Amino acid sequence: MTSHDLSPHYFELLAKFLRQEAGIILKPEKSYSLRSKLQPLAREWGYDGLNDLVTHVYRERHNPEVVDAILNALTIKETSFFRDSKPFDVLRSRVLPELAEKRGSRELKLWSAACSTGQEAVSLAILLREVLPEERANRSMVVGTDVSAEAISRAKAASYSELEMRRGVSPEVRRRFFREADNGYRPTKELLTMIRYREMNILDPDFPLSRFDVVLCRNVLIYFDDEGKRRALDNIHRRMADDGYLFTGAGEDAQRMDSRFQRERVDGVQCFRKVG
Repeated sequence: MTSHDLSPHYFELLAKFLRQEAGIILKPEKSYSLRSKLQPLAREWGYDGLNDLVTHVYRERHNPEVVDAILNALTIKETSFFRDSKPFDVLRSRVLPELAEKRGSRELKLWSAACSTGQEAVSLAILLREVLPEERANRSMVVGTDVSAEAISRAKAASYSELEMRRGVSPEVRRRFFREADNGYRPTKELLTMIRYREMNILDPDFPLSRFDVVLCRNVLIYFDDEGKRRALDNIHRRMADDGYLFTGAGEDAQRMDSRFQRERVDGVQCFRKVG
């Protein structure tokens, strides 16, 4: 073990910290990935090794700046526009048209939970613009939330590089919904006015918006233990409109954890309906 590795004792200390502060379960098999994520922070704060870094973090665990720094280092996920395209294809062709008809003239509300740096929320706003008449799209809303303050800050900045644009944005979508800006591209004003971002842990019950017609919470539940999964699904359920849709990651079975969700397959894509 080198001075840069994390010893078992300090791994357990970090795991305890993450569970207490964010409900995140850090599994031993993930310890190999911690070095690349935490070493830059250790260098920034002047520590030679991860054990010293974790000692400082646990000692300062009630300091919001320290908590945010660790969560930012460990939870900001690599993402892209229209990531794993099949759910977005189903939303465009089946789910959003169906909901638009059922809801009459009411606006639609979509929630991107764990939105990271905003690409998923922007993708949802584009779908609403493509599916709904202009006046109804103007009244509709996408809410993006994430536990990472840095991720939300970057999402609000809404500036995307050429490389980020190449990952998922077709030439047609780029022409219609993005404009060149300093050092990259920004979504158009008609998209940005539809999106609201907020720093929030999905386990937090204090979240005022409700009646979401669609919730995307993909590859998030895998970070929680069974109790955390049930709390997250309960918070989602209470904020969904009747017969709304929940999209999770491929291995995340909402129905198994909460019988108020009913599993469905729409054009081969797994999703869950609020039924209870």
